[in-house]
This record gives sequence, structure tokens and C-alpha cells, in this order.
Amino acid sequence: MPISRRPELEKDNPVAPQIYIGPRRRLALARAASTSQAPAQDGVAAALRTLTEAAEQFVTGVPYVQKLDKERNALLDAIMQAQALLSVEEAPARQPSKKGKSR
Repeated sequence: MPISRRPELEKDNPVAPQIYIGPRRRLALARAASTSQAPAQDGVAAALRTLTEAAEQFVTGVPYVQKLDKERNALLDAIMQAQALLSVEEAPARQPSKKGKSR
């Protein structure tokens, strides 16, 4: 089998010329990437919600110990941040009311 001496055919070559992608194809690829990421966000939100619930159960179930106070507070802060993030994601987008003055 002959060995190719063309650098553009070698794998992971940063010097190799790049294949031209036109504007229509680039937009189509960007559109496809943006639609494929939307379901992943739902999965991340569900995983974060499950993790937050498990952490809450753990914090409430474990008795308070003085020497673990720093770790407990860190876990409570993480739960608080996760709940804040989830509440922002789940909040419906509010549309400003378009009430005009009737004469």
C-alpha cells in the first residue's frame, strides 16, 4: 500500500487546507446544531432537578455535625444556586400587555 505524502490527507494536520463551506451550508449546519441542543437542555434540567432533590433529602436526613458545617453550607449553597437556575428556566416568558387606550 503506497504511503501518501500529501499533508492535506493526513489526519489531524493543522497545516492542511480546510474544505470550503459556503454561507448556505454554514447556516444550515448552525440551524441543525441549535435545534439539536434544545433537547439536551431539557435533559440537563431534569438531571439537575433530580440531583437537587437528592441533595435536599441528604441534607435534611443527616444530623448536624459541627466539624462538617463548612461542607454542609457549601452543599446548601449549591442547592440554592441550582434551584435559582431551575426557577429561571421554568418561568414562563412574560409578554408585555398590549392594552391600548380606547377612546
